[in-house]
Amino acid sequence: MSDRSDEFAEATDRGERSTDDLLEETERLLSEPNAEVDSSADASAATSTDAGTAEDASSRSRLPSLPRPSLGARFSPKGFLALVAALGVGLVAGGLAVPIAGELVGTFAVAFAVGLATSKRRYLEVGAAGAVVGGIAAVASNAVLAVAGSGRAVLAVGVAAGLVACLVGYYFGRDLRNGLFRELE
Repeated sequence: MSDRSDEFAEATDRGERSTDDLLEETERLLSEPNAEVDSSADASAATSTDAGTAEDASSRSRLPSLPRPSLGARFSPKGFLALVAALGVGLVAGGLAVPIAGELVGTFAVAFAVGLATSKRRYLEVGAAGAVVGGIAAVASNAVLAVAGSGRAVLAVGVAAGLVACLVGYYFGRDLRNGLFRELE
């Protein structure tokens, strides 16, 4: 191991390798303890020291692909949009049915129903959709205050209220679902 690292250090000191070659070699040495130092990288680096050449592009393509976190694993845009629509309907229905704080009751009820109906955990989508719907509803229902200069305060209260109502409703729906489907001993 020390012979390979000595060769690697000497080649680096002589300036024979580009930054991409150094990164590639370092990653390869770290991932494979018995890996040999690549002499073809020395040859390509020695023939071309310009950063924009084809050899540098080909050495970048040889880098191992690292797993990239995807948004789809944690957040579903389709689910988010469906929840925004459902919570919007619940907000309007709750506002029509209950005169005081009906919007919150409607969003709570829809989030509760979603938590009761779905088996997959969707706290992120429900929270984001509740915040969006709550913020839009607060600004729309208090447009005079929003225009008069209290827009940030109105938006903050709406976002917080929508977020809390939806997350609490979703939590209780999931809790009831887990209790209903749990085996009795």
